[in-house]
Amino acid sequence: MFTIQTKFYLKMLNKLKICLLMGLFAVATAVQAQKPGKFGHMNLGNLLDNLTETKQANIALEAFVAKYSTSVDSMQKSLELEFKTFQDQYRAGSLTQVVAQERYAELEKKEKAFTAYQQSAEQAVSAKRDELLKPILEKVYEAIKAVAKENGFAMIFDTSTGAALYALETEDVTPIVLKKLGQ
Repeated sequence: MFTIQTKFYLKMLNKLKICLLMGLFAVATAVQAQKPGKFGHMNLGNLLDNLTETKQANIALEAFVAKYSTSVDSMQKSLELEFKTFQDQYRAGSLTQVVAQERYAELEKKEKAFTAYQQSAEQAVSAKRDELLKPILEKVYEAIKAVAKENGFAMIFDTSTGAALYALETEDVTPIVLKKLGQ
């Protein structure tokens, strides 16, 4: 049978095999860790344009804008007409200096009120846009995160903003994200 010396060599050989396998595993792990991550790209603007929710939000926003647009246009036309009438009367000399100054001050006051209303309308439209798009964007970003995790992407770049200046072998993940969103 085996001598003590042979048993010793077999034990040493087994230990050597185990050490060699552990070493190979360590090297493979280190190489895998140094391997660059997988990169993806997509055009977020195009993705958003293709979503049903975005189209519905845009319709709602257009209706909201129309309410303000009508009143802003009406106020602007009225102010322009009053100013033109004032200019015509002033040039014709039918206004005294005191009346002209009073009317001009009144027109300036109306113009400031119009400007304030216009700014208020712009802020209201911006707030409504944010209100409508926030849930859509949150849903899209969650889908992008899920796609990145499921497909092993280290980074996904948005090419619509020019954020991707350079990337190795990117992959367009738009179809995967659309699928994740049920589109």
